Amino acid sequence: MNARAAPGLPDTGSLAEIRGLTLGPVTGGPPVLEDACLSVPRGQVVAVVGRSGSGKSTLAHGLLGHVRPGLEVRGGTVRVAGLDPFDRAGARRLRGRVVSFLGQDPASSLNPALRIGTQIAEAVRIRSSAKGGDEVRARVGELLLSVRLPADRAFRRRLPRQLSGGQAQRVALALALAGRPSLLVLDEPTSGLDPVLADGMRGLLTEVLSEGDRAALLVSHAPGWTASVADHVIRLEGGRIVERGPTAVSSPVRSAWSPAVGGPRSGDPRAPAAGPATGAGLHVRDLRAVHGRVPVLHDVSLTFPAGSCTAVVGASGSGKTTLARCLVGLHPPARGSVEWRDDGAPRRRGAPVQLVAQDARGALNPRESVSAALTRPLRGVRNRSVQEAADEAVRLLGLVGLEADVLARRPGELSGGQRQRVALARTLAAGPRALVCDEVTSALDPETANGVLDLLDSLRRTLGLTVVMVTHDMTAAATRAEQVVVLDGGRVVEAGRADRVLVRPEHLVTRALLASEDGPTAFTVPK
Repeated sequence: MNARAAPGLPDTGSLAEIRGLTLGPVTGGPPVLEDACLSVPRGQVVAVVGRSGSGKSTLAHGLLGHVRPGLEVRGGTVRVAGLDPFDRAGARRLRGRVVSFLGQDPASSLNPALRIGTQIAEAVRIRSSAKGGDEVRARVGELLLSVRLPADRAFRRRLPRQLSGGQAQRVALALALAGRPSLLVLDEPTSGLDPVLADGMRGLLTEVLSEGDRAALLVSHAPGWTASVADHVIRLEGGRIVERGPTAVSSPVRSAWSPAVGGPRSGDPRAPAAGPATGAGLHVRDLRAVHGRVPVLHDVSLTFPAGSCTAVVGASGSGKTTLARCLVGLHPPARGSVEWRDDGAPRRRGAPVQLVAQDARGALNPRESVSAALTRPLRGVRNRSVQEAADEAVRLLGLVGLEADVLARRPGELSGGQRQRVALARTLAAGPRALVCDEVTSALDPETANGVLDLLDSLRRTLGLTVVMVTHDMTAAATRAEQVVVLDGGRVVEAGRADRVLVRPEHLVTRALLASEDGPTAFTVPK
């Protein structure tokens, strides 16, 4: 039964209802979402959990009447405030006013050519009753402050490229709240936030939902975060709802604070991350970086020894992403140097330092197949033949846990977790000696995230790769990294071995990050 022709649902008192929704490939084949049913009562939060690729985002998009390219509606009904979001007239009345969406790729919702104040003001004019200039400006300031961002003129004049990942996430949330919607659809709303801001997001969401009878559908990979805000949880597996109930829905993943493979080892001979060092690896000296005329990194000197894993942590806006871009040459330093040293080893064909970006959607060409994305660096950088490149692309997908049939798809036909793994495979295709990973697990469920981290551990140890892991996940820093660098305000405020920095933190910023993580505030780093 086609959703557009479905009969009306009976009034159940819920703000949104999905009944029997089934979606599958337009070319035929098994459904990616099958017979999904859920209800979102007014004033409550319903959370959808499950592994990457289980259909969580596909289900959430159903409340917006959106189906990703390559899929079609095979049956079921969707109603939001009594309207059908798959109907054009219903969608016009719903979107932005009754229901708003915040996706897991916030940068994709921002116009790169418009200043953020202009974008929020435009959303306020379109989606709310505020029309006069003073009234709109006041509402823009209110929205920025409500998502814990500055409301001053200088910040409003920033372009999206001048925002950190966490700041872009909160600007996107401000856009979603511009029309005072009754229903919020939040797809991984904390994926770009550090632990302190993620903790603040819980309080923010509670405040937002306290306004009248507003409701939310929350897609999340964070079990602790979900348990703290959700009234009801459903779990998806293979496109089907396999469990539903209160927040105690079971999870197949291990505790976020359990020891994992890798991590620092006692007696490790590698040098600490801060201060002068020699030998093979990535060397940063007196680095200063600016956005326009605003300094964002101040005299940063670090060494990332060959074969080591270093975690770079800090609050959103502390300079982590700018440092990552400087390391790979995407952001030219105003002063200082970044240099890869082979220390006399034979030079390998390939690009020595490669970035795995936080925004996998933005890093991949939406019109290009996965096959083209992987084979281009294999042929252009590593000089492989057509057949060699095709074979290597299949091998790389296997390394990141994807099947060969993904090669024919485009980024829009993949889940967020699948896109991130494709981005990692493309980075490996360039034959790097160092990987700079900017929040590579933020869009992944805990089990898949652990798999990606296991993969990075394996690649590092077998291939001698250097890994710089920019992360908000203090658990990943504790269990995977040998060294930890803490940034605040563009400066290194603490650095050294993980088993010292994370167990006996000396700086207030480090302590705040640890105290805000889901889990105990003190823990033991594996030896």
